[in-house]
Amino acid sequence: MKYKIFFSLLALFLFSAFTTKKDMPVTIFMIGDSTMADRDVKKGNMERGWGQMLPRFFTDDILIDNHAACGRSTRSFINEGRWQTVLGKLKEGDYVIIQFGHNDEKTDTVLHTVPGGSFDDNLRKFVGEARGKGAKPILMNSIVRRNYPPAPNTRFQYVYEKEGKILVNSHGEYINSPRKVAQEMNVPFVDMTRLTHELVSKMGPEKSKELFMWVPAGKYARYPKGKTDNTHLNIYGSKVIARIAAEAIAEAVPELAEYIRHYDPEIYVADYKDNKKCAISYTFDDGLEEHYTMVYPQLETLGFKGTFWVCGKIIEYKDANLGKPRMSWKQMKEMSDKGHEISNHSWSHPNLKHLDKEKIREEIDKNDSIILFHTGKKPRTFCYPGNSYDKRVEDITSEGRTATRTKQYAIGGEVAKSTPQSLSKWVDELLVAEEWGVTMTHGITYGYDCFSNSETLWNHLSKVKEQENEIWVDTFAKIGAYIKERKNIQLDIVKNKSSYKVTPHLALAPELFPEPLTMVMKNGGNKSKIKVKQDRKQLPVKTFGDETLFDFNPYGGTIDISF
Repeated sequence: MKYKIFFSLLALFLFSAFTTKKDMPVTIFMIGDSTMADRDVKKGNMERGWGQMLPRFFTDDILIDNHAACGRSTRSFINEGRWQTVLGKLKEGDYVIIQFGHNDEKTDTVLHTVPGGSFDDNLRKFVGEARGKGAKPILMNSIVRRNYPPAPNTRFQYVYEKEGKILVNSHGEYINSPRKVAQEMNVPFVDMTRLTHELVSKMGPEKSKELFMWVPAGKYARYPKGKTDNTHLNIYGSKVIARIAAEAIAEAVPELAEYIRHYDPEIYVADYKDNKKCAISYTFDDGLEEHYTMVYPQLETLGFKGTFWVCGKIIEYKDANLGKPRMSWKQMKEMSDKGHEISNHSWSHPNLKHLDKEKIREEIDKNDSIILFHTGKKPRTFCYPGNSYDKRVEDITSEGRTATRTKQYAIGGEVAKSTPQSLSKWVDELLVAEEWGVTMTHGITYGYDCFSNSETLWNHLSKVKEQENEIWVDTFAKIGAYIKERKNIQLDIVKNKSSYKVTPHLALAPELFPEPLTMVMKNGGNKSKIKVKQDRKQLPVKTFGDETLFDFNPYGGTIDISF
């Protein structure tokens, strides 16, 4: 059996990366309720809407704009002006995924609609007005609730003291209205109720808890008393449901199929190198001398690599260094040779939003040139001076780059107010969310937002070292490249009884995205004598429990796996 597998990254982007952009990219808009909505990834929140994870399963040729909102029905979505906002953004060729029902069935007069009546009318309104803008609507019914009543005829409750063994529909006729309107108006329809019902029913009462917000007490700081929620999805559940939705969209809307990355749960590319749970890039701004004298030795001792953003003018001219000692090019060359990243923070640290296109390019190119001259490596990334940018600036600075720093977590003293507790909490939240964290640090003992006690930073780094089995620490360029490659790689997989053949396809620029990727083979630990070859070279394999891992060249030839 042969089929194509694609992989993508987390809904939340920490970077903007080099891509071939269409002049008018197609956008998929999403409208619906909390089961689809984007949720806050901070503060250890484990809840996610499946729409938040849908970008993982689409190529970069498709933009996803998720307008689903918690607690909304078709009625409140219209009355609050949310639909009008979407209409104002729609253009010809766009798509609109429409999924409501969870809140329409509530008795609250602000929310309630009637299936076969007002609910259907609102769905017709979405479809008709979307078509009026030249967009293409896609109707879905609600994902299933995890509803296992003690007996089939038990009155519905969100949580039961004792559960039965049969999954029972809790949405009544609200699951049929989208299907009827789709047939009536000749609209593609995806039966998410049926697809998720099949999934949850197959998993059964106990196993299906893994999809929803069933959180044990005392395990996570955000949920000290635990949580029991049969409606909303956790991180894992939202990924699973998003995958199901993407594959169903490919079937219902054939013209979107080529943009959808299908996912094989048996063999796939890890989210992060060595299949670690999250990643951290430690970045240091403005080229202060103590980044060499203090930070660099600490990172080397721990085996970590950092990213150092420098401005050439501030390094070259003493009258531009604002009275603060800066690193020398010789020092930066040493760091670069050791694998640390010396990268572009602009030539003179201006507010790029105030410059025209030519001046922005001059700031970038001049700094690229001097860093290349002194280190032998042209910067692949960019950091915005003063963290100031807009879409125009981002588009210019992203050209020919692996990534630009658009989001960061400030670490420092008086401004950032970093403490051992706040830093530990940040790391814990990254592990829960399975995110890429990017720090921003300026001064250590002097300069902007320097620490009152530098031991705060060193102790933090040591604690992260203790968790290196779960956390990948590396440069901004390396992690950014890995994520981008994983997002875009396509795998052709042929499965046989005692072997797999996996052929990777990656249409990126290797000079910008040169990182090897980690492949995960589930149940590999149960297979004996696994051998992996690519381009006639045997690849080292590592086994952890029931998983086998190996790194491969995403631009290389077919990978032969035998067992």
